[in-house]
Amino acid sequence: MRHALHTAALLLALCTLAACTDEESDLGATLMGGDAIYNGKSYTMYADTAYSLRDDSLQTAGLTKIVIGNYTDATFGKVSAQFFTQITLPSTNQNIDFGAVEIDSVVLSLAIDSIFPDTSLTYNLHFEVAHLAEALSADSTYYSFSSIPVDAAGTLFNEAKQVKGSDKVVNLVLGGEINSILSLIADRDEFATLTKGLRISIVAASSDEGMVTVDLSQTATRIRAHYRYGNDTAYYDFSVSNGVHFSHFEHDYSGTVVNGQARMDGGSRLYLEPLAGYNAMVSFDRALRAFHEEHPLAVVHRAELVLPVATEAPAKAPHRLLAVTGKRYITDYLSAGVDGYYDNGNKRYRLRIPLHLQEMLRNGFDNGTKMLIDSRSSVVTRTILNGYNETDRPRIELEYTE
Repeated sequence: MRHALHTAALLLALCTLAACTDEESDLGATLMGGDAIYNGKSYTMYADTAYSLRDDSLQTAGLTKIVIGNYTDATFGKVSAQFFTQITLPSTNQNIDFGAVEIDSVVLSLAIDSIFPDTSLTYNLHFEVAHLAEALSADSTYYSFSSIPVDAAGTLFNEAKQVKGSDKVVNLVLGGEINSILSLIADRDEFATLTKGLRISIVAASSDEGMVTVDLSQTATRIRAHYRYGNDTAYYDFSVSNGVHFSHFEHDYSGTVVNGQARMDGGSRLYLEPLAGYNAMVSFDRALRAFHEEHPLAVVHRAELVLPVATEAPAKAPHRLLAVTGKRYITDYLSAGVDGYYDNGNKRYRLRIPLHLQEMLRNGFDNGTKMLIDSRSSVVTRTILNGYNETDRPRIELEYTE
């Protein structure tokens, strides 16, 4: 029991002046488990400030899953995603001699992880694969707004394909100058520099609206060159995933409620959008100070950050939200169903944050907690949360003793 109390002393709570409860409860004993009994009090704190914030410095290099395509909705407007990548040899210590072979065909294959918004539909998607005019650099940092110019005469694929949610792979037979691009004698680094790379995209004007998530970790994602050498035939698999690569996102918020603002007050709504869209910041600073003044010796045993979802939020919600304080992710308890996962039955997200609250009470202030969509560089689902002026608003539900 002494050890349990010592552990509990690492956790603390916060609360608001308005609309909070402070009463005896047996909830704490239930949360702690049957072998931990204490005379706990329940307390609810409501956020006093919150806002939505543009995600304008998202690094997108080196992802294992990437998104290409286009999508539009009334709240968040238009978003498009492109993929820039080197063409590399499959192994870091390899050389290649393609100078004397005759290439018959080259196929770019993309392993499909998912299709948004409806996996039951068949999409008509106009894929474009363009040769880059400049090489990607391993010494550069690439963000969602980064881009590389393409060779005006270097289109390698420019056709529509039908893609279904059940498809495992989409195959694009490359043409243009692809044979001469690959016909090199080089080591891995030289090859990546000389071939420069590719931009893979879906042309919005001649495609159904939809976004394809590609799994780069699958061996099915590759460039396969079928070739002849004398009387022999064979193939060679180049990689588009083990070199330098990044995603590029563009947003058009014209005519929407968010309108591309850098920061929007969250009194009514908080907007969370992936692909360098919007994050949200929530603060309980006044509530924290008020609770600490009233209960300076309080020890928090359980605390959950509850984020209700707005009624007009998209039906397909992000599966999880992440919380960040400063530059550190909050991972107090990694518990499925509580640690940021969407509670579909109650239309809300929940995160356990007792250690985070302990630290805030020890410091005596709350600089705000940033909420992010998990894997926001490679997922498409977005959501809308209730703001701090709503009846069902962001709050922290906790149990404490003193």
